[in-house]
Amino acid sequence: MTGLFDLTDLESQLHHEHRPCFTYIMNLKGKVVIVTGASSGIGAATAKLFASHGALVTAVGRDEVRLQQVADICKTYHGIQPLCVRVDLTEDGSCEEVVNKTVETYKKIDVLVNCAGKTIVSSLFENSMDTFDDLVSLNLRVPYKLCQLCVPYLKLTKGNVVNVFGNKCVHRPGFLLSAILCSALQCFTVSGSRDLSCEGIRMNAVRPGLTRTHFLANFNVDEDLMDLTYNEIANTQPQVINEPEDVAKMILFLAGYEHPNLTGNNLFLGGGATSC
Repeated sequence: MTGLFDLTDLESQLHHEHRPCFTYIMNLKGKVVIVTGASSGIGAATAKLFASHGALVTAVGRDEVRLQQVADICKTYHGIQPLCVRVDLTEDGSCEEVVNKTVETYKKIDVLVNCAGKTIVSSLFENSMDTFDDLVSLNLRVPYKLCQLCVPYLKLTKGNVVNVFGNKCVHRPGFLLSAILCSALQCFTVSGSRDLSCEGIRMNAVRPGLTRTHFLANFNVDEDLMDLTYNEIANTQPQVINEPEDVAKMILFLAGYEHPNLTGNNLFLGGGATSC
């Protein structure tokens, strides 16, 4: 019948005639990127992805063997060895060490990716503040401190910060601290972006749902049972398990310089679920 919109023809045109319009290449060659938590999981995938796009990476982590393995893979892309900084970021002076070594090596900072973090089951029925102090120190104080230290250099490069933390949390027993920290980091990202925007610095957050990382190690799940456990969780909850590489792609997108007005956003990768 004449006058009807032919979807078959349109699909053919999009696939053949206008295919170059859908090619999206991040221009990060020579950009200096600090990635914390780079020895495993999302941080490791992020370091590799940035390196594959020509970025100069500072990979920060605590596990020397795994950090070196990540660095070796990064080097295969463009022959550039990342700067590896093995530190416990919660120790005094460690954040300063990361920033100072990065500037000494690369002379600038373009992007800070705050990826280091952990979750521990805890409760208000505990009689100690140790778990609270431990989680707040790594998950909140470290990103704040690193951002504070990087600001003078990010001002010069009109750079940006990407925070990585959990999806929207349904309040479950044992995860009160996770919910508190997610709310705090969301506020930090939104309010911090307003503070930084006057200097041309952007700040955004990626909020992944359950991701196939070493997260389950915190609950004493054996390494050889992790895949089975993740698959069982995926079958019982309305969500898809993220792969670290998928989260890294979103981090790369936010860190790119193609969208200068993209700031103050919390981007969720929860597969339609409302919690991590």
